Amino acid sequence: MELIVLLLLLVAAIWLQGVLYRKYAFRRLDYSCSLDRREAVEGDRIRLQEVVSNRKLLPLPWLKSEITTSKWLEFSELQSVVTGDTRFISSFFLVRSFQRVTRTWEGRCLKRGVFTIEKTVLVASDLLGGASFSSTAPAGSQVVVFPKALDLEENFISISRNMGETCVRRSLLPDPFFIAGVREYQQGDPMNHIHWPATAREGRLMVYQNDSSSSQSRAVILNMQTREYANSGAVDADLLENAIRTCAALFEQTAGENIPLRFLANTPDAIATEEAWGESCLHSLLELLARLPLKSGEHFPFYLNALHDSLTATDIILVTCYLDDAILRFAHDKMDAGVPIRLYLLDPNPLPAEAGDLDICMVQAPSAQKGGAAL
Repeated sequence: MELIVLLLLLVAAIWLQGVLYRKYAFRRLDYSCSLDRREAVEGDRIRLQEVVSNRKLLPLPWLKSEITTSKWLEFSELQSVVTGDTRFISSFFLVRSFQRVTRTWEGRCLKRGVFTIEKTVLVASDLLGGASFSSTAPAGSQVVVFPKALDLEENFISISRNMGETCVRRSLLPDPFFIAGVREYQQGDPMNHIHWPATAREGRLMVYQNDSSSSQSRAVILNMQTREYANSGAVDADLLENAIRTCAALFEQTAGENIPLRFLANTPDAIATEEAWGESCLHSLLELLARLPLKSGEHFPFYLNALHDSLTATDIILVTCYLDDAILRFAHDKMDAGVPIRLYLLDPNPLPAEAGDLDICMVQAPSAQKGGAAL
C-alpha cells in the first residue's frame, strides 16, 4: 500500500512539474539576439550575441534557441544546418533561477548583401526532459555587407595599346590647359598635340602629355547580364559578383580622385544615380551594390541605345562579363565622339579583332595573378 502511495505521489510530482514548466517556462524570461555591427565588408568578422535573463525562481535545466538567418553569415563555433539560402543555428543554455547568461559567437560575412536574423524560436523542457515547449523571440537584427573591392592592378591586365601592362590608376580625360610632359606618339593622338622640338630631338614623333581635367566627371556602367542572350537571372552568379566587386574598386578609386561619379546598371528597376562625389557618395554607392539583385532588366543592347545620347559624363567605364557587337559599337561611337571609354572585361577568352583599338582591361586567369590569388 505504501509503495502504491509513493508511486502515486511520484506520478503527481512529475505531472505537477510538467504543468509548472508548461505554464511558467517562458514567464519572466527575456531573450535577445543581435549582431554587433550594422555594416561590414565581405570577409569581415562579425559577432552574434545572445542574452538570456531568467527573472523567476523556476530554473530552466534545458533551453535551446533556434536562429534562422542567411547561409552567408557563417558561425563556425555554433551547430548549424544550411538548407538552400537559409542557415539554422542552434544554441543551448542551462539557466538557473534569477540568472543572466550572455554568449558571444564569432562569425564571418561570406558574401555581400543585406542579411537579417529572420526568426528565433526558444524551446524549453521540464526537469526530466519528458516534455518540450516552444515560443518565438524578438528578431530582426540586420547587417549590410558591402562588396569587397578587387585589386584592379592585380586582377586585370591591359590588352590595348600597351600590351602586357597591368591596368593602373590614371585619369581618362586629358586637359589641354595642363601640360604634364611629353611622350611618344600613339595611334589616335591628334596631330595638333605633336611637340615638334621634342620630335626633332628624339628622332620620332612626340606629343604633349596632358594632365587630368578639373571639370572631369565619370560614369560607371554595369552590365547585369553574364551572357549575350541571358534572361533576367544571372547565368554565372560568381562572374557577376566579381563584376560588382570591380565596380566597388572603381568607386573607391574615383572617390580618392574626388571626381563626380554616376552609376548606371540595367537592373529590373534600372539604376541611374545623380552625379556626386566624396565619402557620402562612396558610402551610398557601396550600399547600393550591397543591395543589388543578381537580375537584369532591359536587354543590354537596348539599354545602351537608350543611354547613347543622354550620357553626359566626360569619361565612361563599362564593366561587363562579355563583349558583343552592341558593346563594341557603343564603345567605338563614344571614342569617335572624343569621349574616353574604358572597358573592364570579366571574360578571359580571346577578344574579337574589332576590339583591338579600344582601351580594355581584361581579367587575368587565376594562375597569372600575383601570388596565385584568385578572383
